[in-house]
Amino acid sequence: MQVTQESSVDEIIAHVPRAAHAFIRRRMHCVGCPLARFETLRDACLVYRQPLDAMLTEIRVLATEPPEPAESI
Repeated sequence: MQVTQESSVDEIIAHVPRAAHAFIRRRMHCVGCPLARFETLRDACLVYRQPLDAMLTEIRVLATEPPEPAESI
């Protein structure tokens, strides 16, 4: 999956589970939110006043890292 600013938060977390940590670290309450399937990454960054480019870069880096042993279960 190519993560873009138009990707839904739910889709991002489903395909890049580690991305949840990026949201939580920034105190973005998107993880588990019922609106996450409708809200894009851009929307979430606007709501929480977070830099979109930095968030997008971090998620893309997390998506390319090899999974940790516990994540492969």
